[in-house]
Amino acid sequence: MSNRSLYIHVPFCRRKCNYCDFYSSPATPGEVSSYAKALCNQIRNSTARGEKIATVYFGGGTPSLLSQSDFISIVSALRDTFDLSSCAEFTVECNPESVSPSLAEIWRNCGVDRVSMGVQTFCDDQLKTLGRLHTKARAAEAFAELRGAGFQNISLDLMTALPGQREEDVRADLAQMLALSPEHLSVYLLKVEPGSVFGLKGVAEAEEETQRSMYLLAHEALTRAGYEHYEISNFAKPGYRAKHNGVYWAGGEYLAFGPGAFGYCRGKRYHVPADTAEYCRKNGLVSPVVDETVDIEESQKEAIFLGLRLSEGISRSLIPKEKEPFVKTLCKHGFATLTDDRFSLTAEGFLISDYVIRELLPVK
Repeated sequence: MSNRSLYIHVPFCRRKCNYCDFYSSPATPGEVSSYAKALCNQIRNSTARGEKIATVYFGGGTPSLLSQSDFISIVSALRDTFDLSSCAEFTVECNPESVSPSLAEIWRNCGVDRVSMGVQTFCDDQLKTLGRLHTKARAAEAFAELRGAGFQNISLDLMTALPGQREEDVRADLAQMLALSPEHLSVYLLKVEPGSVFGLKGVAEAEEETQRSMYLLAHEALTRAGYEHYEISNFAKPGYRAKHNGVYWAGGEYLAFGPGAFGYCRGKRYHVPADTAEYCRKNGLVSPVVDETVDIEESQKEAIFLGLRLSEGISRSLIPKEKEPFVKTLCKHGFATLTDDRFSLTAEGFLISDYVIRELLPVK
């Protein structure tokens, strides 16, 4: 498999959710089409023309807001510019309210083989609190439409520790998720971002013990149902781990397309400026902004903090000698496991991963 992937950012939403601070904005069909034309031009002018691509990911925003004709044009630009013959995964994100049988069929015909749908919860009252536009019934309908179009690799997002949410609410959400039997599940604890509606309104995150109990509840229910808890927030049936995200966690390279997209190539982390109007005015030919050059020391740090997100953990050789007592203490208290060659966190350990990573990272 090639070690380079493609990320395409679609910077439009019908309405921004109350917890979200990603770059997106409402748009008219004309604005979306202008963006699509600019995106095709950025793709066709890529200096990586002809390269083999490992995975493709349409994220956002809400990629399912792209018209069928615009989506076909973008995929045509990708196929004209890159070699997708060995692409191992082609994912499109969507929201339940913007899925339709005809759109799902277009995706399948264009080579999409994985769909990631933001459900978040099956409680209609909590969906309203989050500012979501769909209902519990619509989420189930959209899932059925994706299955009807032939998708055999569907990922669903679940959010826990919501305002006023109880453990029985989480149990009900998990039961309904499992009844649908998706191949993959992403489970997130609500984090209140400063720039989000929740942040601006001063909505508080759930107490630490509430977050812990809900996280472990999800872990126990999903692993008992046969899902692998392979990354802090991700669960998969055997053989269905997210390959595109795996590129990120393995430190692989990915190219960025669309305003607000982030990329990593030849040791440099960069982003496409988050200005859709300017992006369209320049027909996609905007200069990327380099955020960071990853040197050997930074690469080692990333191997630690990215590797500890995964159930496989990191090579024992990455642990500084002076941190061995700390690591053994973690193992003693059930937060980690240590073998002759690997160090990894348990589900309990994932909850304190930020602390563990700070302790293990080399100090300048």
